Amino acid sequence: MKGLVYRPPCDAQDRFQPWLNDLRNQSGAYVVRNRESGVVLYVGMSQGQLAKTIKRHFWDWKDSPDRPHRVYQRERVEVAVRLCPPTAALGAERNLVRRLNPRDNGNGWGKKPY
Repeated sequence: MKGLVYRPPCDAQDRFQPWLNDLRNQSGAYVVRNRESGVVLYVGMSQGQLAKTIKRHFWDWKDSPDRPHRVYQRERVEVAVRLCPPTAALGAERNLVRRLNPRDNGNGWGKKPY
């Protein structure tokens, strides 16, 4: 399995980086980790809205009381992405969760039924 490349989601002016904006209409899995400690915080996936899905982790929102959402400080994290077809995104997420044991998956934040 290839190594993941971690990058900051925002520039010094707190604008989303071009690489993140380029993920519009893409599918895959992503990893959010603490920039300083390297602790993996969360692994998620998207089947076609990868940029939007990742960006949601940087502001408060709630589309349903049953779906709590973890918000991270943009300047304290970095993100890695594994692109894949929409049909493979869930499998990629599951593999990364097993491999990286993220702190916030399965703790009531982003809990998946697997």
